[in-house]
Amino acid sequence: MVLLDIGDVINALGGIGILILIIILTIILLTFALQLGIKAVKGENTKLGPVFLTGLIMIMISAIVSFVFGLFLPTWVGSVVSLILELFIIKARHKTTFLGALGALIIYIIMIFVIIIILMFVFAGFLTALMALLS
Repeated sequence: MVLLDIGDVINALGGIGILILIIILTIILLTFALQLGIKAVKGENTKLGPVFLTGLIMIMISAIVSFVFGLFLPTWVGSVVSLILELFIIKARHKTTFLGALGALIIYIIMIFVIIIILMFVFAGFLTALMALLS
């Protein structure tokens, strides 16, 4: 009987395995941040499954819209359009108001920055991360 460890799978896949692992961990962390934002504004369907699907839809729509608009217009136009679409996605899927969706998105963005700073301190080391933040 052969038992595979997650490390064996990543080593077998090489660099692409590490990339896939990073993408999966990122989506999981973003799902928790979005779930916290939606719960804070008292939205519905705050279980992990619907929030994960909302986050996945937001990521896909944002990537597609930013790419398409980036071909013909400045990049910021695509970012603004994708932000507005993300607000409508949160509003529709979690039955909240437009300002509630905006609040959830703001909390989501703040949580992403907090997670990035924590991970920076953990993986880059305290002194290096502190110097990067201060410069």
